[in-house]
Amino acid sequence: MKKTSFTAYLSPIEGPMIHHVIILPEETAQEFRVEKGAVRVICSIENGEEFPCALNPRDGNYVIMASKQLIKKHRLKNDVPFTVTIYPDKKNGLELPEEMQELLLQDEWGAQLFEKLLPGRKRSLLYYIRTGKSVDTRIKRSMEILEKLKTESLHFQKQQKSD
Repeated sequence: MKKTSFTAYLSPIEGPMIHHVIILPEETAQEFRVEKGAVRVICSIENGEEFPCALNPRDGNYVIMASKQLIKKHRLKNDVPFTVTIYPDKKNGLELPEEMQELLLQDEWGAQLFEKLLPGRKRSLLYYIRTGKSVDTRIKRSMEILEKLKTESLHFQKQQKSD
């Protein structure tokens, strides 16, 4: 499947965590529709930097969740149209930042523990690493995650212990 571009608007929604979404036009949604759940894509807004995200089913549409950070970065406004370009993410949102990839090559135990994680947990951890602005921050975050995996002190690991 090739890149698909469409004109979109920021749509406010009611909710405790997400306050805005980008609704895909029906014809675009048809290209990506699957039986169940979210579809992982690579997205860019106004031909800017690409980022991984999900097309989430919501009220019969597919939507992209628009975080405050995304809205601010791209200066999105409710009634102002903008261009979104998407294409399938062959890596399912699991592309390793270079810093984490290097650490996993050097740490067999850490790599084994990381590989055992569910895809959604991996995506969350990789997102945290990727959002570090400097190489040093991304290295530090990668090291912290591997250490916490080994000591079973990541938040979800603590929850699993108490269940």
